Amino acid sequence: MSYHTNYIGYKQTNKQIGFGEATIATGGALLPITTIIDGAVALLPLLIPFIGNMFKHPARDAIAIIDNIKPQLASSQPRDRLALVIASANRISPDARDVSAEKLFAWYKINYPNDYKSLLPQDKEYYNSILITGIQKYPDGNNFWNNSKMAMFTNQEINYNANPIQAASNILTNVTKSTSSLLLYLGIGLGLFLILKKKKK
Repeated sequence: MSYHTNYIGYKQTNKQIGFGEATIATGGALLPITTIIDGAVALLPLLIPFIGNMFKHPARDAIAIIDNIKPQLASSQPRDRLALVIASANRISPDARDVSAEKLFAWYKINYPNDYKSLLPQDKEYYNSILITGIQKYPDGNNFWNNSKMAMFTNQEINYNANPIQAASNILTNVTKSTSSLLLYLGIGLGLFLILKKKKK
């Protein structure tokens, strides 16, 4: 079976595989993280040949996937690395979600603490959304929730390389996700401010 590796942005030099670069074909624009993840998914069978026979022993298989992907993560660029983490997690059984949270997601965040400086704000938001969905979808167990939360990018990290408009939008989005009442109070406060400003004129 052959695997599709000629998608836009795919690049292989020596043992380093890159597929998130801006290219002439993309007009110099960076690929969206979902496209990079698709590329990582296509490469997983090449990086981990036995991956097609997983899910028989969830925890053991999860550790095997993680251990085999770590060398590739070390030689990857930040966006490619994030894509490989997400693609690998998608191949881990939900029954081993605690292993994935601790030994892949939290491990990645601890061992690559500066990746957030190179990732796009939307990359980090997408990554966080996967962890949030996991917490909402599955019950806790073996510190699954706690490790998932520890693995998330903070608001400060998300907005590190965002322009002011993006940063404001990200803050409002996060506020909406956490509590709608806080957003309501912000709206009321802004309305009162505008009314008082008009009266002064």
